[in-house]
Amino acid sequence: MTQQRNSFFGLGFGIERLGLLPLRRPVLAGLILLLVSLAALVGSFRLSVDDSLSELFRTDTEEFRRYERISELFPSSEFDVLVVAEGKTLLDRASIVALQSAVLELNLVEGVRGVVSFFSAREQLDEAGYAPPLFTDEIPEGQAYDRLIVRLRENQIVAGKMLSDDGRLSLIVMALDREAASQAGLGSVIGEIRTVLSDNLTGTGITTRLTGAPVMQLEIRNAVNRDRLLYNGLGFLLGALIALIFFRRFSLMLIAAAGPAAAIVWSLGTLALLDFRLNLFVNVIIPLITVNGFSDSMHLVFNIRRDVMMGVAPKEAARNAVHRVAPACFLTALTAAIALASFIFAESALIRTFGAAATIAVLLSYFAVVWVVPTLAALLLRETPAKTGAEVPHDGGMTLLSDMSVRLFDHVGRWATSYLLAGIVMVMATGWTYGLLEPHYRLADQVPDREQALEATGRLDEKLTGANPVHMVIELPKGVPLYSERSLDLIAAVHRIVEEQAGVGNVWSIETLRRWLRQSGKPGADTLKEYVEILPEHLTQRFVAPSQEAVVVTGRLPDIDASEILPVVDGLDAALEPLRAANPGYLLYVTGLPAIAARNSAQMIWELNVGLIADIFVVIIFIGLAFRSWFAGIVSILPSLFPIFATGAMLYVTGAGFHFASIIALTVAFGLALDSTIHFINRFHLEEISPDGHQRTTRETLAHTARMIGPVLVLTTVVLALGLGVTILSDMPSLREFGQLSGATLIAALFAQLIILPASIVVFRRLFGAQPAPSSVQKPTSS
Repeated sequence: MTQQRNSFFGLGFGIERLGLLPLRRPVLAGLILLLVSLAALVGSFRLSVDDSLSELFRTDTEEFRRYERISELFPSSEFDVLVVAEGKTLLDRASIVALQSAVLELNLVEGVRGVVSFFSAREQLDEAGYAPPLFTDEIPEGQAYDRLIVRLRENQIVAGKMLSDDGRLSLIVMALDREAASQAGLGSVIGEIRTVLSDNLTGTGITTRLTGAPVMQLEIRNAVNRDRLLYNGLGFLLGALIALIFFRRFSLMLIAAAGPAAAIVWSLGTLALLDFRLNLFVNVIIPLITVNGFSDSMHLVFNIRRDVMMGVAPKEAARNAVHRVAPACFLTALTAAIALASFIFAESALIRTFGAAATIAVLLSYFAVVWVVPTLAALLLRETPAKTGAEVPHDGGMTLLSDMSVRLFDHVGRWATSYLLAGIVMVMATGWTYGLLEPHYRLADQVPDREQALEATGRLDEKLTGANPVHMVIELPKGVPLYSERSLDLIAAVHRIVEEQAGVGNVWSIETLRRWLRQSGKPGADTLKEYVEILPEHLTQRFVAPSQEAVVVTGRLPDIDASEILPVVDGLDAALEPLRAANPGYLLYVTGLPAIAARNSAQMIWELNVGLIADIFVVIIFIGLAFRSWFAGIVSILPSLFPIFATGAMLYVTGAGFHFASIIALTVAFGLALDSTIHFINRFHLEEISPDGHQRTTRETLAHTARMIGPVLVLTTVVLALGLGVTILSDMPSLREFGQLSGATLIAALFAQLIILPASIVVFRRLFGAQPAPSSVQKPTSS
């Protein structure tokens, strides 16, 4: 066999030699592989799902601590199941009878603390101070029923809050007990609620949909588990199928697929051991590991396959592949880890968790592949007679891709200056457009949009001004009674501010009850206190803390973009300023998930974007240092920037803007795109010296590089795009966006690697000449 120039010494920092260990004792290595994989597989079943809606905005700030305090002060807040009952016959007597029966049964569901609906409404106080219920056990008929409905629609506690103006939509609010719901299982509680509604309302023409934080959390949990098993498995199978089609041997496909499979199992087992939890971003790690593992595996198997078909013993072929390709594989894993590790410094706890988990997984993926592929190659492949007549065996698809790559690189080499100038113009144009992108965030981005919750939320947005609570909290000075005139007047002033704020509706507080009592001729604070004490606990704890140290005025906002909510939140906060000045000692602030998202999402997205651009330049410098070549760093600039800027330009043209998922997708795809760039540069350096030891010209080197790397670039891009692209089938909008943007970025990266990168190499070689090989290049070895 002819001599082959090896990779640069230090490119893999010697860590690639780990792949040589299993070749000494392949059977023992195989047993170790099996035992480790089984242990990791068992451990992976311990992974749980983090379905929190607020985790994305969890930061070590006073603002978030205040938001968390809401759950402590008002136990009935932030954990409501909202039932949206709707139908043209909603106020018909038969529908009311069925709905009343359903509400009564909902009170008996395990985990439900209490139910609030228009059946909770009461008449005006009588002379004895008693407020009879609006609805009795026996629903009247005829004109008496008609008068009842008139009183219902005129009731100030019901109208516009529990019943839409057109009388076709009703809101039922169920307060869940967190501990009881946890013990019974949230899925079981929600399932029983749905059963009760179905049993009582089937055939009435009334449809019901569930929403609220518990329902959204359950839908997120179900979607994450479904995506993990179904779509990620589909992506893996597609990658294996492509490997089988082009390698044309089951054993090679098995070797190519076993590396990523082990990487997935090892990574999930490790994450479980370290007590990570799956969430909408961490769930991306599985397709990320799949495509990252397939990329490295394909490069290794392609080299092993080529040597085996030329008569090299499988064990020696695996050893050659480790020497030639594994250093570049480690460098790609390291650069991807650097890009992903930037998320560890994000403010968001959710994104920090993703950054740490993804960094660990990418590095583990390398070690899994570099151990598995050589081991299985030594165990499964058999030595075959050398094929003669061509340097590369001709076998269908791979030969076609090789020939096409050679012709393309030859064409690019002839017109290198034109292609490079065009590449510079495209990078500048798309970069300018990228800079025009604006951040966007909606709660709907985190929740499955093919389930009930978002559909129900949409109906509330349209009919009752919204479902997302924004809270104006009033914490009283120590020792100041809640029912003092000053405190009650301050609550009334805050209540008016929220009512008058455009965009906020369905406002509730203790002032709502106070107004009702005033209308009944009982305006005194003592009467108010008396009624608060006799009301059900789950109801009073919506607006009065059990300790009476704080009260809350709650309004509802529609699920719109955070940029539209921010003026509303800022308006509320500004309106509180005069009250703060006039009432020293009282603590007044605006909180709630919509408020936190509005204030922080844009800044967080922008900081992540700046971090991504900084990562690109850090990684480019790192590539130059790793190759010990300024040439390698310079020629990787345009191919690294173009995919990111091109995808950003697509976002701008489509009006999508920047989302959290956009930044995650671009960062992940950038790391994967660098994989091919590094392998290209590594192969180019390997091919600069011919087998007989003479220096090849740039065009000759490109031709040999094209034959060796072209098919793998195309195949890995297809595998990567399909592996990540299957997430477009997800019910989660953020994961679908991740899949779409990842696919677009990888296609743009392939264009950059096949056109812009070779053009850059030719032009810079023409301008500056061939760089002498570093003295640290390993001496050639015979294979």
